[in-house]
Amino acid sequence: MKTVAELMTKDVIWISPTAPVKSAVMLMKGHRIGALPVLDADQSVVGLVTQELVLGEPSNLPVSEVMQRDFPSIEPTGTIHEAAELMSSTGATHLVVLEDGRLAGILARSDILPELGKTFDPLTGLPWADSLREWAIAALKRGDEIAVIFFDLDKFGDFNKNHGHVVGDQVLKAVAETIRKSTDPELDFVCRYGGDEFAIVSIRRAEEARALAAIIQERIASTKTEELTEPISATFGMSGGRRTREREDIHYAATVDNLITRASKDCMARKARPSVETEKPVEPERTEAPAAKPTRFRIRSIDISMSGTEVRIGIKLAAGSSELTGERSTYASDIRTLLRTVAEASAAAVSEALPSEHGLVLEELYLHSTESGDEVVTVVVSYVSPAAVLKHAGSALVKRGDRHRAAVAATLDAINRIIEIAPRAGQS
Repeated sequence: MKTVAELMTKDVIWISPTAPVKSAVMLMKGHRIGALPVLDADQSVVGLVTQELVLGEPSNLPVSEVMQRDFPSIEPTGTIHEAAELMSSTGATHLVVLEDGRLAGILARSDILPELGKTFDPLTGLPWADSLREWAIAALKRGDEIAVIFFDLDKFGDFNKNHGHVVGDQVLKAVAETIRKSTDPELDFVCRYGGDEFAIVSIRRAEEARALAAIIQERIASTKTEELTEPISATFGMSGGRRTREREDIHYAATVDNLITRASKDCMARKARPSVETEKPVEPERTEAPAAKPTRFRIRSIDISMSGTEVRIGIKLAAGSSELTGERSTYASDIRTLLRTVAEASAAAVSEALPSEHGLVLEELYLHSTESGDEVVTVVVSYVSPAAVLKHAGSALVKRGDRHRAAVAATLDAINRIIEIAPRAGQS
């Protein structure tokens, strides 16, 4: 997440407290700005004057008579999230940026809105995963132990297919609100991780975090929406919360990413775990029969559409004579997040062809350049089955500038490689 220093206006137009209101009006109109810091002879900030404060005031009235003396301020090192919370709690449209008590800049609401669009999911109002990582890293630096809880809605694709995206969006908003109301912002940080996935980082101990996850799971199951009659359910996975000694030489970001990955895998494994009623007896292995040639997956179509600020991605793949479909959506506009969402939709499509106790987890996605200047997309995928977890990387060259197709191709390359080295994985 960006800091205040990266978005604030550094060359600040200011005004003296003895200047008349008409001068403040002229400065704000001339520079097309909505506020002016008020500086005294010592260059100390003594107030803030805004367009709203001068509206209707006598033109010759000194600025000191109308300025806001108790103005909100923030340091350059503050985060955009902190700035947004301060604006929300105070009703301010502008924040004075102070460094060691001196004016360093000014931050307007319009400066942070575009960044907040990348940081917060406008559908649910929850932050995205980058904010969760920052919160988790800060907790580790304080010496707190963290637990990561990963929620994945069950059969969410069926809601969209049977009822449309409007109902699907209602489900996501209802689940987000359920999770939000069930957590404590002093102990937990909630985010929409992507698609139908939500994540929580908590400084609770493992047993407390697991109890919280179970409570949330029950509350999600009782969540209702106006348009939906089917029950909503979710599976959760968890990692962390068990440290018994101080960490040494810790790499905070790597630790957080590792915990998120482990929680995601735990969630996938729980989804894959068959119930007693549906378990089938294991058939004797027929060593004399040759292994069937593994099915390879090929790209059939890639559909990317916009609905407001939401980017919806649909991937169709061919597997032999079958057609597989995967869907994901995101509100983030940066290319890496978009490509990751494309790759996740590709993995979701392949998952349709896997046995119920098997699944795929997208671990990493990289966009990099070769020495010759060509762009390459590389992904790392884990194949989760009751027998083992297999991990492999796949890569694809970006051709004719089509990074989206390269992301799908790289994902399939990784999956096809896993299937080649373990062609009987589906029978484990």
